[in-house]
Amino acid sequence: MSRKTLQALTLPNGEGWASVVKKGDVLRIAEIEGKQVADVAIWNATDYKERYSVGMTLTYNMIEGIGNIKRLTKLYSQPSRNNVLLTVIDDTVQVHYCVNGGMCNPMAYSIRGVKGYHNNCLDIIARAIRPYGLTPEVSDIFNVFMNVDIDEKGVFVIKPPVSKKGDYIDLRAEMDCLVAVSCCPMDALPVNDWQPKALGIEVWRP
Repeated sequence: MSRKTLQALTLPNGEGWASVVKKGDVLRIAEIEGKQVADVAIWNATDYKERYSVGMTLTYNMIEGIGNIKRLTKLYSQPSRNNVLLTVIDDTVQVHYCVNGGMCNPMAYSIRGVKGYHNNCLDIIARAIRPYGLTPEVSDIFNVFMNVDIDEKGVFVIKPPVSKKGDYIDLRAEMDCLVAVSCCPMDALPVNDWQPKALGIEVWRP
């Protein structure tokens, strides 16, 4: 498939990236070494009040029969908008955390007994979106490559990702979207197999 590369970069661990992905363009998030999670926040680029909703996305994907708690096809905005922001057009992993739109943040580290400041996805995304005039009050995110199961007591169990070097997910913008990606720095849990690493980011136009 011929395509025009618009952006291509390596996103180091603990850093963030944000950009407007135009309607019809494709964002690829790729594993450089494997077993690294990306936290992805999404807005309508022309109206920041419209943003990604994890609850509605999971609900609509399951109703349509195109997703489950591990994989998604269409990423929807919140009610009453209910628009498709991004569509997954290729996914070599199909194991993500689609149930909970949370992210690591200072309180999450503190609760786990981490002393002092630890870099985190909330602050990483907040820094990335600052040039767009958005505040740090980030809403739901899509936990790409994150591997979480639910045990017999109904408790979330975080496991190392199953993604390998060279794996990727491709998301096509169905409207102009502002997308922010955090290369998750979590090292207090097996989120990134205990060793945070870099990710590859590419945006192209078919």
